[in-house]
Amino acid sequence: MNNVYQTVCADIARYCQGKGYCDGPGVNNLVPHDAIAAFGMARHLTSEREFDYYLAVAPEGHIYGYFFERFGRKTLDIFVPYPPVGLQVNDDLSCIKGKRVLIIEDDVMSGKSLQLVIQQLIQHEPAHIVLYLGHSKGIQHPENVSKVIEHIYFTEDIYAIHDPILLEQEFQQFFKEAT
Repeated sequence: MNNVYQTVCADIARYCQGKGYCDGPGVNNLVPHDAIAAFGMARHLTSEREFDYYLAVAPEGHIYGYFFERFGRKTLDIFVPYPPVGLQVNDDLSCIKGKRVLIIEDDVMSGKSLQLVIQQLIQHEPAHIVLYLGHSKGIQHPENVSKVIEHIYFTEDIYAIHDPILLEQEFQQFFKEAT
């Protein structure tokens, strides 16, 4: 692994810790499954899709929310502990009324965490809810995603849109210039 990639992964861990989240029981390591793909998908979803708000489901959603913030999109924060029996809303969600919201999450297993988030969002009457999943597609259980979600973006789908070698070069350039 090269220095830029390692630096970005370390920065993501610091970013998550800066928001008050760290590794622990029921929490995936605070590094992306594929940082280059996550970078590419965040760039794609911030430049070609119009979302009014980006909501990171903490703690793991911030792993991927990091890239959205690097592209100038502030992420709202909602925390769902493990096991998912409740949630903590860390930002005022009244702003999402009538807006397009992209939920940023790492994975969907049982769907319980996501269901708690959706129940909270629906109270604020967003116009559209879309989901971005950062972890690899093979572990996801999209059948457990609520029908309220209009579309699911999987990180690695970026490779069907962009050349992986070119994307890696763009990742390297973006983060070299940013440091």
